[in-house]
Formats: sequence, structure tokens, C-alpha cells
Amino acid sequence: MKFLSGMNPALRNIIICVATFITVATLCIAALILSANVDPDTIINSIRRDALALEQRGDYPIVISQQREDALISFAMPKYRYDGFTDGIMLLQSIPNRNLNALENAVRAPYHAIGDGTPGGDGTGGISPTQALLEYTADPLNSEQNRSYVLYWHGYVVPLRILLSFMSPTNIITLNIVVFLLLAILVFEAFRRTGGWTYGIGFILALLVTFAWITPMGFQFYTAFLLAFLATLVLWWLLQSKHGRRLIMPFFLALGMLTAFFDFLTTPLLTFLLPLVLYILWITKKGRSASIPSLIAKGAAWLVGYAGFWAMKWVMTAIVYSAVYANSEFGYAIAQRSGSADGGLMYRFNAIYNNLYQLLSLAPDGSIFPGPFFMIFFVSLAALAMLWWMLVKRSNTSMTQAKHALPMLLVATGPYVWYFVLAQHSTFHSWMTYRLQIASVLALIFFVLLSVDWAQFGKKETVASEAVSVEEKTSSKARLKGESQPKLDDKSKDGDFNV
Repeated sequence: MKFLSGMNPALRNIIICVATFITVATLCIAALILSANVDPDTIINSIRRDALALEQRGDYPIVISQQREDALISFAMPKYRYDGFTDGIMLLQSIPNRNLNALENAVRAPYHAIGDGTPGGDGTGGISPTQALLEYTADPLNSEQNRSYVLYWHGYVVPLRILLSFMSPTNIITLNIVVFLLLAILVFEAFRRTGGWTYGIGFILALLVTFAWITPMGFQFYTAFLLAFLATLVLWWLLQSKHGRRLIMPFFLALGMLTAFFDFLTTPLLTFLLPLVLYILWITKKGRSASIPSLIAKGAAWLVGYAGFWAMKWVMTAIVYSAVYANSEFGYAIAQRSGSADGGLMYRFNAIYNNLYQLLSLAPDGSIFPGPFFMIFFVSLAALAMLWWMLVKRSNTSMTQAKHALPMLLVATGPYVWYFVLAQHSTFHSWMTYRLQIASVLALIFFVLLSVDWAQFGKKETVASEAVSVEEKTSSKARLKGESQPKLDDKSKDGDFNV
């Protein structure tokens, strides 16, 4: 790497990014292909041991349920559930197909599905993946893996296959919870060391508000949060040295690729936004403002990694199947998930409405329509903005400090851009995609903390009270002195006081 030291920085970054893309792509594809060689019987036996627990869990278990006929608010809402339906598909895909070679298993991601019209086809199919999982593991030799899912890499099957070789699904979920808590503590510490205790507490508050703490109770939601936490910790480590800071661009590129590999299209943008919040906080605490072009460049690196590596799955599908099949599947998926096949501009704004409603309402049952909801939302936002401005003026904060915090607002808008672009997916799955707004909540908390000079808050009142106290002491001394001297007339007394 010595020859890169004297090279133009821009050219050096391009070379490192290209090398990063090739390396990460090779490792991910190799891991996926190699994992297909895990013995299917071992995985089936591990899942079979948990048959009763999986059946009781069902497709959409509710984490918080408080349904009573006389209750004003029902908590048995989709926002409080996790996706056992997709977890069932993920577990089914973790079982390699005996009749396919390792490459075909990696590309096709076959699984067993049941229900009318289920045989054949691609994508999500069947009436209940949980029941299909129980049926297949009970009699795998007489059950057919009749569907495939070529649209994603399904890289999560790599750790699942390894863990299912010696652990049951319930034990893996327990491990998920433990790892989640440990990583959350470490991320809290990263924010605390970068900004202070209030920033660490702000992170915990954002986790609680968005119900992110339920994500490790399954498999689908967990991958994006796991990657986001790990990425934040790695970025914090890179920021500690000059050499590490040079690797931030390839870091975001690799992060986008890993997100495309492991995530099952839940909240993938979180893996970019959460580390970005830490990066902006680190820059701002150094007394500088994060450059908007620099932030956009990092976002472009993440997007190139995410979209570029996903496109490689398109190419591999064309090689294994055919170009016509790959084009039809991937082309339809892009049109469907973006919403271009379902509606216009209002449809995209409704996607934002659905996710905001899920975040802000305890019982998001659709009782408040988009028009009134947005009116209430923007009036409340204007009131909060006025309150923030009063805090800035009351604390006598310099405009330079306030401007340094502005990039946080850019991060806060990120989830809503995602909802706008992927409107169909964000509308249909708003009960889970709303958790992407943890980045918005965290960025807004940090914006308020950074843009107000809290050390100066109320300082004017303190100075004024001290001045009054000194004045009172002076007057008291003057009165005591006057008692031991002859009385002066009123004019002389006033004149003496004014001096």
C-alpha cells in the first residue's frame, strides 16, 4: 500500500473503493455458496426440536397486547408485533436443497410453501410459512421446496445455517437479545464518549420511542439493527486515528454492500444514517461543521455499495436462469416496491403519513386521515421550532454554533426520502418500516443538544441576581454606617447615594 501514499487523494479513494467492492463481493458470495454445504438434516433437527414453540408463536406474534372491550386504546396493533411470517421463510431458506448444487442454492434461495396456487413461482408465497416450516421439517423427504426467492441475496442464511447446526431457533432468539443489549450498551458508550452523557441517553430514548427494543425477538428486523450498531462502533474506532479517517469512504461502500447482502428489505437505510449521526456529532464536537457535499459523497458511497451489489444478484440470476427471467423479476420488483405501478404523488405522501402515524400514535388505527394528520403535525412542528428558537435566544447561542448543528436535520429527513422513493413497500409494511425513524428521532435530539449553548443558558439571570445581591450588601453597609454618624438632610443623602 506504500505506492498509494503519494497518490492524488481522489484517485487513491477510487482505487481503495474498487478494491473494497471486489473483496467484499467475493467474500460474501463465497460465504453464501459455502454455507449451502451445511448438512440439511442437522438444521432440520434443530428446527424440529422447537416445533411446539414455533407453532405457538405463529406468523405475527404481538409483543404488547392489551385488548379489552372497555379499553379506550387497544395496544394489539401491528406496530407492536414482529414478523413470524417472514421469519418462517428465512428458516425455510436456511435449509439447503439437496437436489441443487451450492451455486444454485445461493442464487435461487429455494423454500417450501403451502396453499392454493403455491407450487412454482418466485417471491413470497403460501398461506403460512410457519405451518409450511412445521410440515417440511416433519417430513422433508416427502415435501418439496417448490418456490424460490431470487430478488435478494438472503445473506442472513449464512449465520443461520451455522447457528442452527447446534442451536434451536428459540435459543438463537435468546442470543439475539443478549447481543442486542450488549451492542446497545457499546453504542451508548460511543455516543457518550463522543458527545457526553446526554447524547448517550438520547440514543436510549430513541430506542424506546421507536420500539426498536423488540427487533431481536425475531430474525427479520434484527439484521438491519445489528449491522447499524456494529457499523457505528467500527466508525467510532476509525475516527480515533488519522489513518482510520482515510478509510471512511470505503467503509460506507462496504457497509452498503453488507446491508444488501444481509438485510431482507426492512430498514436498510438505518445502517447508513445511524453511523452518520455519530460522524456529524464527532465533527461538530471538534468545533467544525460537517460539509454537506462530504455527507452526500458518503451517502453516494453507501448507495453505490447497496444498489451495486444488489444488481450483481440480478446478473447471477441471469446466468443461472436466463436474462429474460431476471429482467422480468427484478424489473417488476423495482416498479412494485417503489410504487410507480400503484399510484402517483399522493401515494408517496401517504407512505410518509403511514410511517409517521405508526411512530406518533399509540394506536395507529387510521382514525386520523392524512389531511388533518399533516395539519396537526406541521402546526406542532412549528410550535416546537418556536420553542427551540426561544431556547437559542435565551441561552444567547451564537449563530455559528446553531449552523454547525444543521447537518443533523439532513439526517432527520433521510427516512422520509426513503419512504417517498420506496412508497409501496413503505406503505404496506409501515408497521415495521416506521422504526427507520429512530434516525430522525436521534438526529433531532442531537440537533437540539448541539444548537443550544446550554452552558450559557440562564447566565444573564445569574449575573443580574449577583448584581442585585451586591447592591443590597452595599446599601446595608451604608445604612449601618449612617446610624453611627450625624443625620444628613434628604438632598445630601440622595447625592451621596448617587455617587
